[in-house]
Amino acid sequence: MTTRLRPIEPADHDDVLGLNERHVELTAPLDAPRLVELVGWADRALVLDADGAFAGFVLTYASGSAYDGENFGWFSARYDDLAYLDRVVVHEDFRRRGLATLLYDDVEARCGRPVMALEVNLDPPNEPSLAFHRARGYAEVGQRESGGHLVSMLVKRLAPDLPREP
Repeated sequence: MTTRLRPIEPADHDDVLGLNERHVELTAPLDAPRLVELVGWADRALVLDADGAFAGFVLTYASGSAYDGENFGWFSARYDDLAYLDRVVVHEDFRRRGLATLLYDDVEARCGRPVMALEVNLDPPNEPSLAFHRARGYAEVGQRESGGHLVSMLVKRLAPDLPREP
């Protein structure tokens, strides 16, 4: 399978919105105007193509972004220099093919930050995601209510030789 990560373009918006809607219980509601806003604030807003087909997307935000997400704010108050992975969704037709690993390898390697932060649902539980992130070295640094869900706040130190943040 040939894969490629590329910037989200307006022609991708319907695919991104449709995929997000099918997994909204694990992401958050998203409409076209909000997607445009999120892409504008993003450090990385990428589509994953697999053999020329839309296979998923990812949105990340870096410290100092105007992004208004509560969880990003929570992490930003605790870490001076971070990349926040807000959404990553792999299309159901492309799961179990290593594409999430490919996405994470790229995002972690290219974020240019010492810390990668994200959250995963605890209630309702998202056990596959929790297991995936633990296996990649993410550790829980807190829990909080977010959008009606209890979430685990996870961090991976990408540059372990840097001083710890509060």
